[in-house]
Amino acid sequence: MVLPIKVLGISASIRHGNSEYLLRIALESAKNVAPNLVSTEMYSMAGKIISPCIHCLACIDHRKCILQDDFDELMNKWLEADAIIYSVPVFHLGLPAHFKAFIDRLGQTLFAMYQERPPRFMKVIGVISQGTDLGGGEELTAIQIISHALVMGNIPIAGDAPESYIAAIGWTKRSPLPDAVDRLRNEGDYDANVLIKAAESLGRRVAYLALIIKNGAYVLKDLLANDPGYGWYLDKIKSMKG
Repeated sequence: MVLPIKVLGISASIRHGNSEYLLRIALESAKNVAPNLVSTEMYSMAGKIISPCIHCLACIDHRKCILQDDFDELMNKWLEADAIIYSVPVFHLGLPAHFKAFIDRLGQTLFAMYQERPPRFMKVIGVISQGTDLGGGEELTAIQIISHALVMGNIPIAGDAPESYIAAIGWTKRSPLPDAVDRLRNEGDYDANVLIKAAESLGRRVAYLALIIKNGAYVLKDLLANDPGYGWYLDKIKSMKG
């Protein structure tokens, strides 16, 4: 028996544009690895309200965030998934504020929920980062998300070189249009095609590694049970298997 996986794609853009376009390419590539084993879902942050953490520390007492907005919906999807692909536009050389608010509150809430020992969530994390200018913060943005993945006990992965080294990274050649990448692709632009190939290989590698990790953990479940850090992940596998 081979356990299936779910890949969640999160578009961190406030609009329906280039980030979603690239994310759909990556998710389709992930699905094509094994259509009977890989399911995908895309979540767009466009139109969503996720307020910043106010450091009230109520999560320490209540084991959940007390702010009432769209955070819980996305957190629950994040917890359910076996892999996450983040597609993020660059804002001022880094993460958009609304997306940074999500990962801030995700970390605070889950660390508060599991105060005794934060679990190893063991999600495979892939990153797509695109901006308007070449060298305008795309790598910095990707590194921020990779750091977030490591802090949360996850496994970051890139696509295949030479298109991708730490993430699928590209630019829109100073175009602010929401369909800039698609326009450049149709024009035969070299950089746009490299970015699309990087998104495709990122999706494939995320799916393959998530299948390896989940099924490997199931085979080694008795061994991993000796380490409490894997408890949450093993419980998740047992509840989803078959």
